[in-house]
Amino acid sequence: MDPITHGVVGLAIAAFTGETVSIASPYAMGSMLGAVIPDADIIMQLKGDYSYLKNHRGMSHSIPFIFLYGTVITAVLSFLYPEASFIKLFLYAVSGCISHLLLDITNSYGAQVLWPVYKKKITLDLLLVYDPMLIIVSLAIVIPNIRSKIHPVISLAVFFMYLCARYCMKLYVKKNVLDNFKEQGPVMFIRVLPSMIGLVKWHFVIKVKGKMIIGELNLLPRKLKIIDTMNEQDKKLITAVKNTPIAKFFSEFTPLFHIKCQKTNSGYEYSFIDLRYYVAKDFLHHATAVMDENFKLVASVFHPYHRTRNVEI
Repeated sequence: MDPITHGVVGLAIAAFTGETVSIASPYAMGSMLGAVIPDADIIMQLKGDYSYLKNHRGMSHSIPFIFLYGTVITAVLSFLYPEASFIKLFLYAVSGCISHLLLDITNSYGAQVLWPVYKKKITLDLLLVYDPMLIIVSLAIVIPNIRSKIHPVISLAVFFMYLCARYCMKLYVKKNVLDNFKEQGPVMFIRVLPSMIGLVKWHFVIKVKGKMIIGELNLLPRKLKIIDTMNEQDKKLITAVKNTPIAKFFSEFTPLFHIKCQKTNSGYEYSFIDLRYYVAKDFLHHATAVMDENFKLVASVFHPYHRTRNVEI
């Protein structure tokens, strides 16, 4: 989720204090700051896209860190608002942090919530990165004129029903995809992801014998299209590149990727493709590794956000 969405959700949490949501309320400030502070890892952007994306939603989005954030926010706000309850400030700051983690695991990027015990990113593949329904419900809770007519609990119930609807849509898409590809043999893997744009568009990755199929299912109208079909590569060629720094980075960066290998005049060129996000007729993140005839690494480049962007690894 983007920082604005997180901030609005943090303010919505503060609305449950019954006080006016404003800068004058220490609890509103606490929950809002708590809701945005995990994204402070954006400071890694100073070292470039590679460092930022390598660390984004890592340990900064873990359970141990939310209590650290909550303590720091509470200490600062207790100094600025000496009349405020320390315990109450801490609870609202931590609640804001928890909302951040919960929202981040609802989209396809996920977060290392259980770091350091479990270092893989957890994801539920339910909400869009920029989900309009989440903003609408949060604003309905925050804006006084709306809150006076619609109780925040009702708005919260509406959002819960929306989550349930998204989950049902995901199950429906999964069933339809399995039905469409059942004649191609046993399904070895399937993952359904929300589209980058479109509330009723879903992407899917399905693996059958010898190939991986990436597609999109639009529920209104119900229309399935194939985005790409990627054939399984020779295992010896993949083994040759899997221990390179770029391969290790990509496998940590995304759990859902494919490697293509092309023979060149001087060796081999490997293309890494992150399959989680598809927008503007291309996948969002790529990487390239070049090896000579003896499978010695010659060059490796990360392409964040677009194929034309190059970051040497």
